[in-house]
Amino acid sequence: MGLKYFKQMNDIQKAKFTYLQKFLIKWQTRSLGSKIDILMLILPVLVYVGRPHLDEQLKQAKMIIDKTIKPANLALKVFDRVMICVSEYIKDEKLYMQDRERAFNAVVQDIQFYSIVLDMLKNDGYETQRDIIRSVVQKAYDEEYLISKENKRILEYQEQAFK
Repeated sequence: MGLKYFKQMNDIQKAKFTYLQKFLIKWQTRSLGSKIDILMLILPVLVYVGRPHLDEQLKQAKMIIDKTIKPANLALKVFDRVMICVSEYIKDEKLYMQDRERAFNAVVQDIQFYSIVLDMLKNDGYETQRDIIRSVVQKAYDEEYLISKENKRILEYQEQAFK
C-alpha cells in the first residue's frame, strides 16, 4: 500500500466528528426507511472495500446518495453517516467484517441493491471485489432456489415440450 493510501486514510480520520456530532447524525438518520437504512449499510462497506482508492469511492458514494436521496440536506447527513462508518472501520476491522456480512445479506435479500455494488465497483481495479460479491450472491441464490431432482426432471420435460 502506497503513501497515497495512507494519506487518504489520514484525511478520513481528520474529518473527525465529535461524539455529539456522531450521535446527532446517527439520530437524524435513524428512521429514514428500510431502503435508505440498507443504503447506509452497503455504501460504507463498498467504500471500505475500495481501500486503495478511498477518495474515488467516497466521491462515487456521494454521487449515489445525491441521486437517490432528496432533499440535499438529508443527503448530506446520510453521507456524513457513511463517513462515520468508514472512519470506524479504519479503527476496527472487526466492525467492518460484521457490517460486510450484513451488507451482503441485504444485497441477497433485495437484488436491486446489486446495482449499487456495480456502480461503486465499476472501475477496472475492482474485478476481484466484484467477483467476490457476485459469488456470494450467486451462492445464496443457488442455495435458496435449489430444486429437487423430481421437480428438475419435470421442468426439463416442460422445457423440451415447449421448444
